[in-house]
Amino acid sequence: MLLGDLVRRNARRYPRETALVSGSTSLSFDELNRRVNGIAHALLGLGLQRDDKVAILLDNCHQYLELYFAIPQAGGVAVPINAALSGQEMTYIINNAGAKILVFGERFTAAVDVLRPQLTLVKKLVVVGAPAIGATSYEELVAQYPVTEPEVVANEQDVVYLLYTSGTTGLPKGIMVTHRGLLESVLNYVLGCRLRQEDIGMVTTPFFWAASIVLGFMPQFYVGGKVVIADTFTPEAILKLIQQEKVTTCLLTPPTIVSMLEHPQLRRYDFSSLRHVWFSGVPMPLKTLERALQTFGNILFQVYGMVECTPLTIVVAEEQILDGSPRSIKRLASCGREGTNVEVRVVDDEGKDVAPGQVGEVIGRGDNLMRGYWKMPQATEEALRGGYMHTGDLATRDEDGYVYLVGRKKDLIVSGGQTVYAVNVEEVLYQYPDVVEASAIGVPDAKLGEAVKAVVVIRRGHKVTAADIIEFCRQRLPGYACPAIVAFMDKLPRNASGKVLKRVLREGA
Repeated sequence: MLLGDLVRRNARRYPRETALVSGSTSLSFDELNRRVNGIAHALLGLGLQRDDKVAILLDNCHQYLELYFAIPQAGGVAVPINAALSGQEMTYIINNAGAKILVFGERFTAAVDVLRPQLTLVKKLVVVGAPAIGATSYEELVAQYPVTEPEVVANEQDVVYLLYTSGTTGLPKGIMVTHRGLLESVLNYVLGCRLRQEDIGMVTTPFFWAASIVLGFMPQFYVGGKVVIADTFTPEAILKLIQQEKVTTCLLTPPTIVSMLEHPQLRRYDFSSLRHVWFSGVPMPLKTLERALQTFGNILFQVYGMVECTPLTIVVAEEQILDGSPRSIKRLASCGREGTNVEVRVVDDEGKDVAPGQVGEVIGRGDNLMRGYWKMPQATEEALRGGYMHTGDLATRDEDGYVYLVGRKKDLIVSGGQTVYAVNVEEVLYQYPDVVEASAIGVPDAKLGEAVKAVVVIRRGHKVTAADIIEFCRQRLPGYACPAIVAFMDKLPRNASGKVLKRVLREGA
């Protein structure tokens, strides 16, 4: 099965039913299929060859979604660009990918003009929106080319997307995602939350983030459901769309859930249509999860994975229990058990499975595994040694197979010879009533080697001192794990997936 089969199948089964809503634009499945075919033919007309890369620099819009299907339809590879990157970072990714075509939105015209002399392989520019010098209009291309299926030979092991990592530990790596790998990931999510054709899904994250693909719209199209595209990600915008479009399913990052819970007018919105909400990107603090369950009901599904192999584990709504046995309540802190058609292990440095309760690295494999890193054979070999994706995440596993993350290998804090897992400190910090966001890092210390530093965001209008936080932690943590330093911020630095940029926090230490 190929990505294009989803669009064709839905156009055949549900031609007049709504496929997507994006602002004032609404497209049926038949209209979407015709537009996807048109832009696929247009890309071929612009000279796209098999496996050529097409870079995309757009805000969320229906054209972005069309490109995710049209580029593979034409035999090419889509390369989404993080719109928040610097010009230098964008140039590196576009050149590293070897993109021949760049599709950009009118908001980025000035930026593209600056980048253009440095984009050594880009031959064609396509603009979505107002005309730009040297660029062809996207909508004119759609109108000019046939809407029949392009005759391009493809197979399920072809690379369809080149998704770049955030580059927090070095240069960004391009993750090669195939038809088969992506659809296997999507099927896991469809089965995990029992999606149905009547569901209305909403994309609440930027389209350049991989989770928008595998959790935002692909599962909906897999079952023939409608997709609502958010173009702004404030709590007000998301809540308004849920109420307006009667959204039943969506992905929300934990920071977004926190901002919604903190919103003073949350109860003025009707979000009763929600049937299941995925959350992913970063672990949900236990206190926040409990509050979310109390507010939204038992509709939360947790996902753990990475672009290279997603999902690894899933927690279904029935396992998110506030009132139950101690054993079931404990599982609120878990990121779940391995997904369908995925094998997950927790191993020591020699690759042997650790005993229940012991800490090891999470590794996994399945048909959803990436092909490898683009132009990085050594990094690929290291990451996929033994046929498993080595995540770099540390965790324990209980007797029933539930996985409990304790932190990243690179984020371990060794203070006075004692190992401190940042997540354990952060869970305690989140228990403080006025803490909205929290992170723990290790900072150099002449005596201890590393000291634990807490960085927190306090609820607006409340006064808290460093001494208050330290004393609170002393009562709940071993002495070696208790923060010695507390810093306050208005907002923690995060990447698009909601992960705290601890590198930035360490640089400011």
